[in-house]
Amino acid sequence: MTVRRPSVATTREKVLSRRLSTPRLIVVGFLALMALGTVLLKLPFSTEHGISWVDAMFVSVSAGSVTGLSTVDFPATFTTFGAVVVMVLVQLGGLGIMTVTTMAALFVGQRVGFRNLIAVRESIESVDSPRNILRLLLQIARITFAVELLAAVALSVAFIWRGIAPAESIFQGVFHAIMGFCNAGLVDLDSSSFIPYAGNWLVVGTLSLVIILGGLGFPVLVDLYHYRADRRLTVHSRLVLITSAVLLLVGVISVAALEWNNPGTLGGQSSSTKAAMAVFQGVTPRTAGFFTVDYTEMRDPTLFVQTLLMFVGTAPTSTGGGIKVTTLALVVLIVVAQVRGQDRITLFWRTLPRSLVARALSVLALASLLVLLCTLALMVSDSLELLPALFEVTSAFGTVGLSLDVTPNLSTFGKILISLVMFLGRVGPITFVVALAIRQRTPHYRYPEEEIAIG
Repeated sequence: MTVRRPSVATTREKVLSRRLSTPRLIVVGFLALMALGTVLLKLPFSTEHGISWVDAMFVSVSAGSVTGLSTVDFPATFTTFGAVVVMVLVQLGGLGIMTVTTMAALFVGQRVGFRNLIAVRESIESVDSPRNILRLLLQIARITFAVELLAAVALSVAFIWRGIAPAESIFQGVFHAIMGFCNAGLVDLDSSSFIPYAGNWLVVGTLSLVIILGGLGFPVLVDLYHYRADRRLTVHSRLVLITSAVLLLVGVISVAALEWNNPGTLGGQSSSTKAAMAVFQGVTPRTAGFFTVDYTEMRDPTLFVQTLLMFVGTAPTSTGGGIKVTTLALVVLIVVAQVRGQDRITLFWRTLPRSLVARALSVLALASLLVLLCTLALMVSDSLELLPALFEVTSAFGTVGLSLDVTPNLSTFGKILISLVMFLGRVGPITFVVALAIRQRTPHYRYPEEEIAIG
């Protein structure tokens, strides 16, 4: 009788499969992307006059995490090659490392392993068979590039009307279309972001639309893509759309109500420009990072609302960050259920699993703890007041890119700290939730119950 011994390759694959769990794949993928970006941005032909390793690392992490914060004047520092590197980092970071690598393997005809399919499935929260996952990835690619192409055309036309040369207008259109859909706030026009375009509805409307679409998440986009044929939306899609609409209204109304007569922001502008500015600044805190007003001139109540919006962020598996709109919605549903004396959480005639409650509260607690501790650390290290430090850290965690003119003046420790927060803001919630989903085990025993006082 012949005994077949496993080959060395098979044994190696089993060892790697045990070591490279899905959360580790996500972390390693983003670390590799950001490390490569740091090296590329440090190349002499990436910048006009050179850049330090810390600043190169900061911008690379900011681009890879689709945040948009920058410690340097972006258009004055980077060459066209450097801008292209950043653009690619943002595109890859926005789509997700595993999604991009799987699609790339498909396009070049390589065989995609079942483990990679499962990893992508968990990353984009899809269901069904691996074949359907592959079909979903192709749909994601078509939707992404279609939206970015249409946005690039609209922005290029707007820039040409502004008097910019056609070739430069096309490049700027493509660059900012990708930045908008991937919810990254990096701008290659000038350091004033889109302030010169504050009343240009073509620019403001185009960017607002792609920012919203990028923040809905790929499952929702695919669901909307098939809505004309299916005439139905999943519970997840309906919850995301409703919660996102409410938060957008809160953002727009708060800016309009609190800044309408502020001479440093909306005050003194025409009604049309005021409306455009209110809409844009109501949308961008949802992790985009563009601005048409001077944030240092905003009133404290407005900044407080913007901080809350940045903390919440966008939908799960989207190009944005934050604790996610579904986490906020679930926390609200938990409170409503408790007020009504209900022991179950129902939504759209469906009962939500109890495990979701623990995940939502865990994400909220960990995110709050991270933001508070890092805010305190930044206040101590850089001698900042509470609101600027909290705004900066929340912007980094939500991968937003807005700042109260703090980022360029950060100390070396501050740059490293904010880089860490940006990285955790991009991969932290994903890996945490996926890790919980993977390691969820039902024990075969129960301890006696005993209540404690709450409230």
